[in-house]
Amino acid sequence: MNAIDVQETTKSPAQLQVMLANIEDLPTIPEILFRILKVLDDPDSGAHDLSAVVRLDAPLTAKILRLANSPYYAGTGDVTDIQRCVAVLGYRTVRQVAICVSVATSVVQAAAKAGGKLDYRELWRHSVVTGAVAKHLAELVAYPDPEEIFTAGLLHDLGKFVFEIHTPRSYGQVIRNSRDEKISLCRAETNTYGFDHATLGEAFGRFWNFPERLIRCIGHHHDQPVCPAEPAQSDAALALVALADYLANTFDPPRSDLGQEIQPTDPAGLYAAAGVTEETVEENLGAIAESMVNSSVYLDLS
Repeated sequence: MNAIDVQETTKSPAQLQVMLANIEDLPTIPEILFRILKVLDDPDSGAHDLSAVVRLDAPLTAKILRLANSPYYAGTGDVTDIQRCVAVLGYRTVRQVAICVSVATSVVQAAAKAGGKLDYRELWRHSVVTGAVAKHLAELVAYPDPEEIFTAGLLHDLGKFVFEIHTPRSYGQVIRNSRDEKISLCRAETNTYGFDHATLGEAFGRFWNFPERLIRCIGHHHDQPVCPAEPAQSDAALALVALADYLANTFDPPRSDLGQEIQPTDPAGLYAAAGVTEETVEENLGAIAESMVNSSVYLDLS
């Protein structure tokens, strides 16, 4: 496996640079994801180009079609071709689904092989729930690309998977420390490694050449919320993911000990930064719950 280029992490703690420079066991970017991201970076590319790339990977194609026909995307079971999938779901949706599936398949399978104590299935379930909640919030506030927010929510805890893949034994102890010392998982991670899963996930996202907004959501979803007078799209995306992460734990708390996240001291600030009121969320609890249930199709991507 290729080591991560430390030049991409010059703003990261020294300990992080050392870890990234010496990682040998992390999955390199799947070739199909590399091709997909290259298509997305090309301003002249479109639905036909994306379809052509996805068709090169039969397992990925099958997973995307299964998702497209699921209740989460209001599927009717008649989408049998990627070109048709793009026509029905739209270019934006299919490109985000392709990113989600290719990344998730790689990191979840790697975590399964790591042999550590992390309940990676439960972590993935939380990731899926967060993505579903984030997408619904994005729709409530008329965010221009809700599927982008779903992707950011789904991958926000990527750094936890990276810790598990690279340091399965010590990460199990970090999780126990979080529980025993009643401190946040981020604090326990920093005490051991000098950085937390958000920082590591951000660095790994850069290694895999993720879009910048996605990288920011991964790296800063635990930051204190801010409410700029005229928030940029990246600010809005981050706020939606941060609120979704909080709500996911509130709606559907973890079923195993993953090192419980300390609840934010300013939930009102999360709502304000995301541009949605607590009352609006409460009024939409039924629809949000339905989205969470339907998103379970993402739980089995192996």
